[in-house]
Amino acid sequence: MPGACCAKSGRKHTPITSEAQRGKFGATLARRRAGSKWGGMKGITTAELRSHLKEAGGKKLPKRSKSPLMNRDY
Repeated sequence: MPGACCAKSGRKHTPITSEAQRGKFGATLARRRAGSKWGGMKGITTAELRSHLKEAGGKKLPKRSKSPLMNRDY
């Protein structure tokens, strides 16, 4: 689902999938609002951060996302 938030950058829209990721996005947004020189994630605009957090707001997310590589049987 390509959202309007990622149209400017031309990247594929990838939603927030876990609480840990939501925390990282929130911390990066807070740093940028505080005017920090080290804004965290490069390549994503503040508007995109806000949009991703708004989209994930109110959803029940797992603590960590499960990687398909971790669940393989050898």
